[in-house]
Amino acid sequence: MFSSSRRTILKKALRFKYNDSLKSRWWLIDNNLIPIAQSIASAVDKFNGSFLPDNIEIIKNEDRRFILRIDSSQSVEKSFIAKVFPLCCLRHRLKYHRMKYKRFAFGEAVNLLIAAERGLNVPMVYGYGRIYGSSFLIKTDVLLLEDLADQTAVDKLLELNSNDQKKCAKILERTIPIIIGLYKAGCNNIGFNTGAIMLGDGNSAKNDFILDFEYAEFHDKPSLEVLMFEAANFAKYCRRWLTEQTINEWRAKLLDAIEIGDDVKRGNLIERFNYYFNSRLSRKERLKIY
Repeated sequence: MFSSSRRTILKKALRFKYNDSLKSRWWLIDNNLIPIAQSIASAVDKFNGSFLPDNIEIIKNEDRRFILRIDSSQSVEKSFIAKVFPLCCLRHRLKYHRMKYKRFAFGEAVNLLIAAERGLNVPMVYGYGRIYGSSFLIKTDVLLLEDLADQTAVDKLLELNSNDQKKCAKILERTIPIIIGLYKAGCNNIGFNTGAIMLGDGNSAKNDFILDFEYAEFHDKPSLEVLMFEAANFAKYCRRWLTEQTINEWRAKLLDAIEIGDDVKRGNLIERFNYYFNSRLSRKERLKIY
């Protein structure tokens, strides 16, 4: 998809533009989110991993990104999630201008908007921001998202129930509609793993969400090859909690759900699943799968 099209998608969804002098620039759903944007920009600017304002907590801190939860008394939404992408060196800051349409906060914001348009249940995108450093180069990219505090990641659920294969099988079965949704949306989401699916209370699919679309690629039509890759990649993360039998039974239910009844075709798809399940592919190789 051309960069101009991706800009249009973002600006159509995030219509309110806010500039904080020369330090940051934001595209937001509305002006009610200005205090949230200001709070994030201030916290990120001073961030050292040990001190944050009382209304902000660190959810995850990784080398390439960190995730914050921002509590708000000024919004209908009680809290928000900020996914923060630091550009720590000059090489990364220069690289950003060439790669932002497919990477970082901008790329993921657009991918989430496309995913929602294609019927996937993803967190709502509330805003996108850039925080500037010296020479007006962007030093931090920020994605402002719906907080899914009432949902629980699949990996945590499997860990909690690891001594009961029947419960784990039921948890796994709930992921099938989400994986089929990715398939029908023509999406190759190479970041798809047990932490990327959030399940809500009860069995209603509307309470289940999928996350992490930074490296996602969307195609015009579904691909069974991509489906087997995503299913195998997901299952690979599950095997620390699940027996081979549980995974095989889940795979069979997945193939039943997309109505693969022909034995030859089913056997070929299982062969592709096993290939991806036992392979270690580079990011470049995974992105090329179709």
